[in-house]
Amino acid sequence: MRFLHELIRWYKLNHGIGKAMCAAGAEIMACPHCGDGTPIYRSAYDSGGTPLSFTVCLWCEGFIEYSPTLGRPHEPYASARDVRLERRQSKP
Repeated sequence: MRFLHELIRWYKLNHGIGKAMCAAGAEIMACPHCGDGTPIYRSAYDSGGTPLSFTVCLWCEGFIEYSPTLGRPHEPYASARDVRLERRQSKP
């Protein structure tokens, strides 16, 4: 069973959604939640330093952010709800 699980993970990362994410600019890095390698996008930030984007780990589904100031992935300090609220408030 362990072999099948590893084969599915390898396929997902190298030929499935992981490959598509890497083609779109993500980098394989260790998830701060589970420690497994997952594609992580570099987060975009607004002028106030609030993250506008983040990645979801393929394995544990924890939210991940990549901060250029920290130089490594970490848990996001803004939730998806926070980002949506800010986008609504910034619309004219």
